[in-house]
Amino acid sequence: MRPTSLTYSGAVGAPIEEVFALLTDPNRFPEWLPYCHAVKPALRPNRKGERHRLMFQNAKRKTTVEIEIIEFTPPTGYGWVELQHRAGAKTFFKLQFAGGATLVSMKHVWTPPTWRAWLLGQLYRRRGAHRMFDGLLQNLRKVLTH
Repeated sequence: MRPTSLTYSGAVGAPIEEVFALLTDPNRFPEWLPYCHAVKPALRPNRKGERHRLMFQNAKRKTTVEIEIIEFTPPTGYGWVELQHRAGAKTFFKLQFAGGATLVSMKHVWTPPTWRAWLLGQLYRRRGAHRMFDGLLQNLRKVLTH
């Protein structure tokens, strides 16, 4: 199966170092990551290979997701892979200097494990992906400007 990917970007009115510090601090994930309400961070959180356990909750369900850091390139790149539920789904953040702001690009990559998963992925393409990224971007702006 070929991977599918979604990419979104937007600007945050804060220096790149502050945005990177917020994105990579697992204790602060609930401040900006939609529906994340708790995190059990790794002992040494800012290293490739470290794993964090994220707890998500919305009106309909609760779930726990374990992620492994696969990219840590200060101050421009951060990424993780999910180890359960959507095993193999990767999320990457790229940061770029944009004058007095930072351009944040998020890329979500998923390789369907079966034909059925591929078909369901086509029919129900992350319907809320754009809304989720918009919420994430708004949360980053709110945290970094207050």
